[in-house]
Amino acid sequence: MPGIDKLPIEETLEDSPQTRSLLGVFEEDTAATSSYFSQLFRAMQRIYDAQNELSAATHLTSRLLKDYEKQRFPLGGDDEVMSSTLQQFAKVIDELSSCHAVLSTQLADAMMFPITQFQERDLRGRRQQYHDTAINRYSRLSKRKENEKVKNEVMEDVYTSRKKQHETIMHYFASLNMLQYKKKMALLEPLLGYMQAQISFFKLGSENLTQQWEEFLTNIGTSVQNVRREMDSDAEATEQAIQDMKAASDPLYMPDPDPNQIPVNRNLTRKAGYLNTRYKTGLVSSAWDRQYFFTQGGNLMSQSRGDVAGGLVMDIDNCSVMAVDCDDRRFCFQITWIATINNISKRIYLSENPEEIAARVNQSALEAVTPSPSFQQRHESFRPNRVSHVVSDSILHQLFIVRFLGSMEVKATESADVIYETMRQILAARAIHNIFRMTESHLLVTCECLKLVDPQTQVTRLRFPLSSVVLCASHRENKRLFGFVLTTAGGREDGRPVTVCYVFESNNDGEKICDSVGLAKQIALHSEMVRLISNDSI
Repeated sequence: MPGIDKLPIEETLEDSPQTRSLLGVFEEDTAATSSYFSQLFRAMQRIYDAQNELSAATHLTSRLLKDYEKQRFPLGGDDEVMSSTLQQFAKVIDELSSCHAVLSTQLADAMMFPITQFQERDLRGRRQQYHDTAINRYSRLSKRKENEKVKNEVMEDVYTSRKKQHETIMHYFASLNMLQYKKKMALLEPLLGYMQAQISFFKLGSENLTQQWEEFLTNIGTSVQNVRREMDSDAEATEQAIQDMKAASDPLYMPDPDPNQIPVNRNLTRKAGYLNTRYKTGLVSSAWDRQYFFTQGGNLMSQSRGDVAGGLVMDIDNCSVMAVDCDDRRFCFQITWIATINNISKRIYLSENPEEIAARVNQSALEAVTPSPSFQQRHESFRPNRVSHVVSDSILHQLFIVRFLGSMEVKATESADVIYETMRQILAARAIHNIFRMTESHLLVTCECLKLVDPQTQVTRLRFPLSSVVLCASHRENKRLFGFVLTTAGGREDGRPVTVCYVFESNNDGEKICDSVGLAKQIALHSEMVRLISNDSI
């Protein structure tokens, strides 16, 4: 039979919104399974209780089996093997609808017992929550009025509840995974028992049962046994994995782990986890809200519980990090994450080996989160130069209002198709992740370079040498979209060039911007040729 869909037990401790959403799908599938099995149980109960109505009850069972392929199960809804098998079962049961009697004892033992046991024992699982109360109490610890005894009690409460919740959820995930096996067995075993009872009752002499059906039932029985063996093997492996993860995760239950036991990794370029964010509730009052945050490229994203995808909080390229003091909270910082966001703000994630580069700049990242009188001076090297006005010796300088959509590293640069494909992928990714916010900039085109300038502060956000621009094209249908491909020599650790495609949306026609870039390259080429001729003449 096809593979079984499973919940990832290794992600139970993280408790991310994605894991909760996946858990909701499994619980929805369990509810659908319970509803379907209730109907099937009632049909079989009619067969057992009313021998005089055996024909009608068998026909109802056959109809329910035919409707299996029409059921909308969130998991395994397109199981063609199971649908085909049940269709064949439906055909057999329909042929047996004219039978008048069934041996009551055989039906009770072979048909009613498995499905009754499945409903009463396997569809009663419930999950419990122990963690939220403890973590909320821990979050309210005050730095100003810190009581060591209360702090130790709260931390012990968090450790116990987190450990208990982790173990409970792991077993709950395992039971839901096992339910996928049991659902198949509980669906096939009663039907198999029913057919075997009929065959035994008619002593394999009924004209409705042929050698072909006997072989078919034997194959189904073998398949059920294979599923059972696979379930037992998976259950054993799952239990071992739970024990291993419990042992490995024990230090992670503590909210403030000892750095000597769990060293802090300051070389990350991606980070995800829960943070308490502060918001105003009045003129002078404020409150804290616990929310899930994660980084995606150069963006800081957040995702609320129940949301399918995250939303953009801010663009964290070229941001700084500052630790702040709060009366009612510890470990507070302003704007961005502490170590990881410093690596992202230096755009290390665009390199091929971001963690190696992050290790080399780790010292500066560590200093960036330490408040001191010289904090401003330490960040002067990271600040872009300000431009108060657009003045240069260039023959051409044109300004366009653009909004940055995204960028991707590309391989081919022979035709504009690479720009069209990059536009398609970036627009699709923004739609999937519900990212609609765009940062507006001024694109300055000169004979030397392309600049992205902040329209309010006049800070140069990005600067691209004109010689690195190898392609520029606008969208075929939406002329407001345009992009250009840049090639940077020595962009990687090994010195190989990096080719990146940048995509923008403009208030103007994208073709005009592309024409302006082409004109700038022509002027630059002509100036270079004049310079070379002048040097040869000298």
